[in-house]
Amino acid sequence: MDNEYYYNQARSRYNNACSEINNCENRVNELIGEKNEAIDYLNSLNADLVRHREASEDLANVIAQETDLTNSLNSVSTNMDEASTSFTQMADAPDSSSVNINDVFSDEMTTTRNTLTEAMSTFRTKKSAVDTRITELEAEIRATETRISDIEQAIRITRANADAWRSTKSSASMDMEYYRRRMDAED
Repeated sequence: MDNEYYYNQARSRYNNACSEINNCENRVNELIGEKNEAIDYLNSLNADLVRHREASEDLANVIAQETDLTNSLNSVSTNMDEASTSFTQMADAPDSSSVNINDVFSDEMTTTRNTLTEAMSTFRTKKSAVDTRITELEAEIRATETRISDIEQAIRITRANADAWRSTKSSASMDMEYYRRRMDAED
């Protein structure tokens, strides 16, 4: 075999290494773009998670007030019973008709109690939905963090491959120079 054959083999290895280096660099750039997109998505997920946690806490605070509201409503009902009794005693005269305050306001009390019960039920349902979304967001965050980690690993591997191809390129370049000198010496 002659020097020109070995020179051409080295040149082929050199060109192949250059091509592979370009492929690796392009792939690293693509991976960096994917990583940046994943980081943006992760940031939006974290912002959503903060908002949902705040909403869940706010709903929990509202739901925690149910006992106080119910007690207040019961207190109003008790006070109304007492006022009705007192009013009946004061208005107990032979020439006037007695009015029972409970009869007058009982529909309002029932409506208020039903509204309170319905509102609290709605708040519990909303809190449950928000808490479910929090769980989903946490799972999405973990998956996205894993994806970012995988991308970073792929970037490291691809850069290592590019370094290996650079080594191959350098070796092929030295071989080309060696065989070029030998061909020049033959002439």
